[in-house]
Amino acid sequence: LPPNLRQLYQSPLGLRSRPLNRARFLHNPSSQLLTHRHHRKFRNNDRPLEKGGMRKSCTKCQAMSPPSASSSSHPDQSSEHPDQHHGNKAIRTIDLDTLFVPELPSHPNNDRVNKILQRCQNAIEMVYTKEVDPPLKPPSSRGKFQSIEDGKEKSLENKIFANSYVNLGNIDVVGFDYDYTLVSYSEELQSTIYDMAKTTLVEKMRYPTNLAQFEYDPTFAIRGLAVDMETGWLCQLSYSSDVVLAYNGRQRISDEVLLDTYSGTSTIPPNLRNQRLRPLNDLFSMVEACLLADVVDFFVKTGIPFNPKLVVEDVLKAVGSAHVSGSMHRAVLQDVDKYIEFPPHLRNILERFKNNGKKLWLVSNSQFWYVDAGMRHVVGDDWRELFEVVVVGASKPGFYTENSPFREVSARTGRIKFKSIESLEEGGVYTQGSIQELLRITKTSGSRVLYLGDSLFADLVEARRLYGIATGAIISEVRQEMEKQKGSAMWRYARLTTHVLQHSFRLIQEEMGLSRTEEDTILLDKLEREVSRWRHIQEHVINANFGSIFRSDLTVSKFAASMKRHADLYMSSIQNLRFYSTEQRFYPDGGHESVPFNDPLLDFIIGDDSAIIAEQQDDDHR
Repeated sequence: LPPNLRQLYQSPLGLRSRPLNRARFLHNPSSQLLTHRHHRKFRNNDRPLEKGGMRKSCTKCQAMSPPSASSSSHPDQSSEHPDQHHGNKAIRTIDLDTLFVPELPSHPNNDRVNKILQRCQNAIEMVYTKEVDPPLKPPSSRGKFQSIEDGKEKSLENKIFANSYVNLGNIDVVGFDYDYTLVSYSEELQSTIYDMAKTTLVEKMRYPTNLAQFEYDPTFAIRGLAVDMETGWLCQLSYSSDVVLAYNGRQRISDEVLLDTYSGTSTIPPNLRNQRLRPLNDLFSMVEACLLADVVDFFVKTGIPFNPKLVVEDVLKAVGSAHVSGSMHRAVLQDVDKYIEFPPHLRNILERFKNNGKKLWLVSNSQFWYVDAGMRHVVGDDWRELFEVVVVGASKPGFYTENSPFREVSARTGRIKFKSIESLEEGGVYTQGSIQELLRITKTSGSRVLYLGDSLFADLVEARRLYGIATGAIISEVRQEMEKQKGSAMWRYARLTTHVLQHSFRLIQEEMGLSRTEEDTILLDKLEREVSRWRHIQEHVINANFGSIFRSDLTVSKFAASMKRHADLYMSSIQNLRFYSTEQRFYPDGGHESVPFNDPLLDFIIGDDSAIIAEQQDDDHR
């Protein structure tokens, strides 16, 4: 335990005797956890008393202090946004500059429960005032592993996480997708696709010319949403397919409207789910979400009548035309430095796999002329010498579910040849085909293949389900979200507060036993709302509208559940492979969001003094 945690145990019950100073609050203009500097000369009970025993108030605090914790958790945005109150849940628009320590409720007649709540309150306050600064993860999973390349310590964002056991020593073939796997794109590409789709809507589909002024907003949506084809809403789903929240354009839908739309439940029945919801699971779909929201929002605000289903179809067709027509691909190749992020370690990774006996496959839906130009840029002109098999125009996921023959592509002219393919030449280029044919021709078992891609449903689901191929998901949001978390004192405080509250919630229920009174239920409801509020504060730091792609309110999101089910491994970038042996054995580790249950904060709530007593005895002996 850190030395500054020892003061927790000075009183017989291990509780702090001084009361909570409600005037101190979080001030976060520069992602720093600060307290009022003008309070440093008198802390808590040292503050002078006024007549009648009341402590002097701080005029600066009065000027800056927000409302009480109970009222500040659900502030209204404005009269123009009536749907921002999401039932009993905290809204997404949260003032991150000022936030109080939560004032936890008490039980009217259960002292044991109140003792846990008091310990919980004190633990949160000490995190809030930075008197304790516990790690968010135990040492074994903080990402301090050695780089094979340069021996330097690397952060958790560079780690590969495992959902199931994978032994690279048993892998003979490593396959790669191209877009957002071997090659990553800058944010400018999303903006370019948005502009192309917007132009298609206005010039070819005769949408209002006012749409031409809209610009792509990378902060609005997240990956893993779904479009309701009937209403045009952007929906966030939980792992059980509950619609946790939805947006009509840029306006959030209230709980009441959600329940009314889905016949009294937020869950869409399975028989309607495939007909009604279209998932947005790859990074290209971010453009679809943003453009759809902008078009619907424009129609709603201008009062133009529209059919939501037709608008959804038009937007998806307009965005798809940028891919099908090749406009996006030509724009990228005209300025590769602008659109393609150069991966400095990619060639070394591929060479190391090949030199250690692994065969490399590239299977992409993109055409050869586009893949070839990009790979020359990021790997070199001789990139095909590294791959045993190159398949373009694969039409995944049909590549996994259909059985089609391969056709050869001329690497010089790009022309598709007509001869039958009974063997695949190393360095050759092929199109169409199927995984069944590929495994047959190369005499490879699916269990000896690891395939890496960014799209769960296009790249990984059927490969794993039908052929037992080990799968790895490239999820760039892992790095993006972790960087936001590391740079935000508010996220850290909310994370630890949620962590403590959830643990106290479990302990309190154990104290309540099997039978519950009305007072028990009221208390648990209050605590559950408090946990939800702090969880939403965490999500707000990541994305103000939809939160993290891995969370839906208090549960995991549909995207995260699908990733855990269908991806054996996941990582923020293909370049993370450089930190691991080609014989690495990966074991399930709980993922990047796992929280330990054996940290000092939780031990303090339980009231286990044995560890601190032993440490104090060791210190005295030394």
